[in-house]
Amino acid sequence: MPPAMTDSLDIWAVDSQIGADGSISVDFLLPTGIYINLDVPRDATISHIKQLLWKQAHAYPLFHLLMEIDSYMFSCVNQTAVREELEDETRRLCDVRPFLPVLKLVTRNCDPGEKLDSKIGVLIGKG
Repeated sequence: MPPAMTDSLDIWAVDSQIGADGSISVDFLLPTGIYINLDVPRDATISHIKQLLWKQAHAYPLFHLLMEIDSYMFSCVNQTAVREELEDETRRLCDVRPFLPVLKLVTRNCDPGEKLDSKIGVLIGKG
């Protein structure tokens, strides 16, 4: 059986030749309709990327219409063509592996504390 070959255009592969400095050009879509393109480290956490985006967004119009940073999370389309909301901001971008390097900033549906309470309730068998 021949050895498995990696796709040379797969930007998430460890041995990828894209971005020799370890950065990837990512497109961000803000809720205000603004589009921002940033070069971010391939192995940066979602939280770090959100901070970088927020600093850059200050220079764009309609920034004053955005709520505080914790009110948002990223959404993307993953490798299996499923829309995924990135609630766990400790994950790295190279672990998320979006289909295309496009992240959409979306409003959180509820408080993170409420979601945690809900998850704990499910774990202990509470309805």
